Amino acid sequence: MRTAVYIRVSTEDQAREGFSIAAQRDRLLAYIHSQNWVLTDMYVDEGVSAKDLNRPELGRLLADVAQKKMDVVLVYRLDRLTRSVLDLYQLLQEFEIYGVHFKSSTEVYDTTTAIGRLFITLVAALAQWERENLAERVKMGMGQMVRERKRPGGPAPYGYDLCNGQLQLRPKEADIVRHMFERYVNGKSPRQIADEANAQGSRGKNGACWSSSAVLRLLKNPVYYGALRWNYTHTLPRTKQTNDYFLEPAVHPAIIDEATFVRAQERMKLRGSQHPRVLASSFLFSGILYCSICQAEMRGKYTHSQGKNGTAYTHTYYTCSGKSSGKCRAASIREDRLEQAVVRLLQSYRVQASVVLQECFGSSQQKKAMQIQSGLDTKWEERKKRWEDAYEAGVLSLTDLRVKLLELDQRQRQASLAQSLQTSTADEQNVEILLDWEKIWSHATREQRRQLATSLIQRMEAEACRDSPAGIKRFVYVSHVLFH
Repeated sequence: MRTAVYIRVSTEDQAREGFSIAAQRDRLLAYIHSQNWVLTDMYVDEGVSAKDLNRPELGRLLADVAQKKMDVVLVYRLDRLTRSVLDLYQLLQEFEIYGVHFKSSTEVYDTTTAIGRLFITLVAALAQWERENLAERVKMGMGQMVRERKRPGGPAPYGYDLCNGQLQLRPKEADIVRHMFERYVNGKSPRQIADEANAQGSRGKNGACWSSSAVLRLLKNPVYYGALRWNYTHTLPRTKQTNDYFLEPAVHPAIIDEATFVRAQERMKLRGSQHPRVLASSFLFSGILYCSICQAEMRGKYTHSQGKNGTAYTHTYYTCSGKSSGKCRAASIREDRLEQAVVRLLQSYRVQASVVLQECFGSSQQKKAMQIQSGLDTKWEERKKRWEDAYEAGVLSLTDLRVKLLELDQRQRQASLAQSLQTSTADEQNVEILLDWEKIWSHATREQRRQLATSLIQRMEAEACRDSPAGIKRFVYVSHVLFH
């Protein structure tokens, strides 16, 4: 009888009961010899769980079953084939369709009778119960470890070593992680970051080259600001992902601060709402610029021309997508003139932006001022205590003490007033700098301008006007803008 041998072992089985590949092979070959059967092929899944049928060698076995390359499938034990009742029924039906028998070398089954099928089903059900019960116990134990602020096993993430159950920094890798976060929040894409790291000779886990997906996984991991995450699966589809997981802060040494991690997640969320073609575009306003006449998207293009003196010129224009089909006659908009219009637009919101910035600075500076004032108050109290101790020791008279305390009180008032004026002046200077959009735009690189535009503006509609204000050639008018 033509016999196909299926062997499977997971690391737990091999460690617990000695179901090694070699041990199963020897016993199964001895069984085939005792029955005078003929071995056709051997299918070996090493280190694979039997929780489902997604196994490479099992897939190859089923493909050969469909081609009728064997008469019987032989296993060492039923749980080597499957631990799921549903999967067992599926496999037995598949075998029956193609006239292939199933046999275990250590168990007696007869799938040709009703009682035999009942018996094999009960055995499979017990195997499934054992696997699920073990999984529940392991998960419960690992969850308890997390609640005790201990790492529940698994390899150390990039940038760390695992020593006695605790994560410790690997300085060189930690510098690379820090650099990746900085590059991302400053506008670089995951692909650009991966290419830069590979060009510098950096390698990820197990010596693999960096990919954009690997960089994204790194940027999403809260482990890098010192938090411990548990019961989170990044492989689930976005629609099925839940937030039902533990997140313990300040468990191990951090590579970045939490504020940097939050900024990276916010930028990731913003990028996720945009089309990949828009993200990869080199045009400043791609994906956010629309025609104010027909509301169709405007797309960038480069034009090349030559001046009278032979000098070559390259300009960037935005053209309404409805123009090619004849639905719109809007004139093309030159990018540098559109930039000027955007700067004028941002400058027009100076008053509103000033209020927001002052509130932000006020909240931040108030907290900082309170910390400084607390330190000053402690210093003045220490001086006051020294004068009082001198009076009690008889070194100072009561009159001298009163004079000293009065001088101390005046100096304290003057120091508080000076600190308040200094803080107020610093706030005003910072607000003025952040409201000067002309200077910001002129000093920014093209990549930074692109990031500013997409971060601030969700949608804007514009057109090139024939009737322009005095002194402005070919005026670009922004008719509508929607900020994030």
